[in-house]
Amino acid sequence: MTTSSSKFEDRLLEEAHILLHPIRFRIVELLAETPMYINEIAKAMGEERRRVSYYLRTLEEYGFVSSKYEISEHLKLRGKAVRKYWVNDKVEDLISELKKKL
Repeated sequence: MTTSSSKFEDRLLEEAHILLHPIRFRIVELLAETPMYINEIAKAMGEERRRVSYYLRTLEEYGFVSSKYEISEHLKLRGKAVRKYWVNDKVEDLISELKKKL
């Protein structure tokens, strides 16, 4: 039988594993500075857009990142719907929980 404390520890470890992956953590660092579009993230990281998209999906699935579609004002994409990403409070909450455990 698993206790609620044990379930909490398991969830904490799983979420820490997701957040602390080097590429995902770098994405979170960038988004903590300012919300960005996927192309901006990929360019800032020097990564392929497809690869960044994969990591963003995981971060969003675990609640670390949110997104919404906006109509772009960028010259090349003017008038097109593009997805903007930003960091949620869950990032700080997890880091705070991890610090308590140390």
